[in-house]
Amino acid sequence: MNWSKMFNEEKPLFSSQFRAASTAVLIAFMAGSLIVLPIFQMAPIKIISLYMVAACMMGVIIIRKNRINIYGISIFCFLCAGLISLAPRPGNMTTLAATSYLLSYRYGVSSRSFIATIVDLLCNGGFVSKFFVWHFIFCGTVFLIFLISCFMGIVIQKSTPELKPFVLFLSLFYLTCFTSPFAYFVHGNFGRVEVFAFIFMLVMLAVFERPVLRWIIPVLALFTMATHIILVFFYVPFIVIMLSYKLSAKEYKTRSDILLSLVTISVIITAFLLYFFAREKTFAFKNAQSLAECLQAKSDLDFNEDLLYMTLFARLQDHLEGWKNIVTPKFSGNISILINIPFVVGFVVFWIKCFLHETKKTLKFFFILPILLLLYHMTVFFMFLDFGRWMIMIMNIQLMLFFYLLYVQNKTVVSLVGKATPFVVKYCFAGILIFVFMAFLGPVNQISPSERVMRIMKGILIVFGMSPL
Repeated sequence: MNWSKMFNEEKPLFSSQFRAASTAVLIAFMAGSLIVLPIFQMAPIKIISLYMVAACMMGVIIIRKNRINIYGISIFCFLCAGLISLAPRPGNMTTLAATSYLLSYRYGVSSRSFIATIVDLLCNGGFVSKFFVWHFIFCGTVFLIFLISCFMGIVIQKSTPELKPFVLFLSLFYLTCFTSPFAYFVHGNFGRVEVFAFIFMLVMLAVFERPVLRWIIPVLALFTMATHIILVFFYVPFIVIMLSYKLSAKEYKTRSDILLSLVTISVIITAFLLYFFAREKTFAFKNAQSLAECLQAKSDLDFNEDLLYMTLFARLQDHLEGWKNIVTPKFSGNISILINIPFVVGFVVFWIKCFLHETKKTLKFFFILPILLLLYHMTVFFMFLDFGRWMIMIMNIQLMLFFYLLYVQNKTVVSLVGKATPFVVKYCFAGILIFVFMAFLGPVNQISPSERVMRIMKGILIVFGMSPL
């Protein structure tokens, strides 16, 4: 087999006849597996069906894309190896993550009901097994890895020989930094519902340039908000920024572009207002205690009454009070922020340089938006507790935006990257050492950094005669 031809971007993998037939077969298998899931309650059948759905979805994408490259394959294998080695066992998920898969819309509209509703539908409203939920999360995470690999592989493959060293450098940074995809594999973050919102964001990037498919963006925006309301601080404004780029980059805005932006923003605002003013009217139980009694008979997932209250019944004031009581005596959350500040500052500097170098007025305005978004992110740190999770999403947004601008060959970004490439080539060995060091320290967790980082920080404090709180 000629491997060089196989990985050549210009060489199609399959003929048009094979693509049409195999796509139809895979869609049929996927539909059949989706039908099987709610009908059969035996765990082995349900779990096999889950993996069939995931495999068919990935197969359809590969066949329709009709391209494959060594970069995407390498990234996929690297991340999958990390997932297998880091993912907790089915009975060892965090209680908060497990609770997120129980509160479907049948019990009322919570801040994170959408994914739980999908699980509920797949179980046909019946018993929700912790093994089924674990495999559902695992399949979703593998699909996320697949999308990341496809996107990054295409960006690397498409980059010019002059820019490729920098793009590879940026890719290695993303795969090894404290907020890399590995952060979603570790015990504290495995099963967090924002993993599925990240999938929606990557799907949005995939359809963004497609005239017909991009009309699913309002639906993806709605799904993102329904996944977790906290995403109004993260992935939801990212959607708006991407639409702003579409309008800013074009000399002549079409009615379709303007209408898509208006529809998406209208969906976001309407969904948020409905959640804020009408959610309490949807509650099927009066309090967390009665809901807990119901759920005890419907699942073997770990949950407790306090988490049910905070997830479904609590108001913003309750979360703010909890923030004050928990965060004040801790220093670990601050470390999660501090270790990522150099990278955030780096992005701010880059966007400012893009603003200064851009000659088109509308695009000048666009390059201010990522900085304003960073300021908007900061408000959530004074309202909710999970600092590590917030930093992961912040870095995802900045890096995905950077990768996307490289993919569409934005002239300003390409020009600045071209100027930085010789520096990257000159100090590539030092960069690799930094990447290895970051990978060794490990990704951030729910609130605090990895245990290696925490041990180092505590050691430093002790050396200087200080006692960590």
